[in-house]
Amino acid sequence: MSKENLALIKKGYEAFGKGDLDFIRTMVSPDVVWRTPGYGMLEHEYKGTDGVIAYLSSLYELTEGTFKSESEWLFFDGDRVVSLDHITGTRKGIELDTYVVHVFLCRDGKVIEVTDFVSEPERNAAFWS
Repeated sequence: MSKENLALIKKGYEAFGKGDLDFIRTMVSPDVVWRTPGYGMLEHEYKGTDGVIAYLSSLYELTEGTFKSESEWLFFDGDRVVSLDHITGTRKGIELDTYVVHVFLCRDGKVIEVTDFVSEPERNAAFWS
């Protein structure tokens, strides 16, 4: 399943880049969990498809559509796919330009868990506050 999981995550990044949250909805399990430590007001554990879609939508809304998360490096091992992402955006006149690591856990062709690891927790928290 490794290559299939990698292909799924790549398609997810393409969809997110286009704002296609309908595709994201199809690629996550109904009981998906997305953990976002170190994100100020967004620090939370988002559960279920609707929770994840609401979280991703808020990234666009809070940055007036400027938020981008572009995978610069992907690797996979079994059910896990890890991505080093360059994230950028503007909010309240403040620029964000940093990196985050996303660890995806996939099962049966769906994402069941995502955990973010930010490279600059204080900077991220200030941006999202």
